[in-house]
Amino acid sequence: MIQSKNNLRILLIIFIGLFISTGALAQKEKRVKTKKQYKEFKKLQEDREEQDDDAMEKKREKHEKIQTKNTKKQMKKNERRMRRVKRDKDEDGFFTKLFTKKPR
Repeated sequence: MIQSKNNLRILLIIFIGLFISTGALAQKEKRVKTKKQYKEFKKLQEDREEQDDDAMEKKREKHEKIQTKNTKKQMKKNERRMRRVKRDKDEDGFFTKLFTKKPR
């Protein structure tokens, strides 16, 4: 009788151990799948961004191609002016400058 109770306890411990170990393996597989899905999602997102950039560049080239000579000249002039303004522009905004403490 005592031996059958011990055998029963041992079997119960073994089954509980197996149940816990299979649950841990399932969680690990789930994490691996999630990481894999995330990588695939990132790759798809980068591909879409590249396609969008390519499409935008083609549209810009087409737009420039249909312009007249004087318009192209004006566009170049404005682009140079824009670059110069951006280069000379301060990185900090007006309110940032206004409300930051100045060192003494």
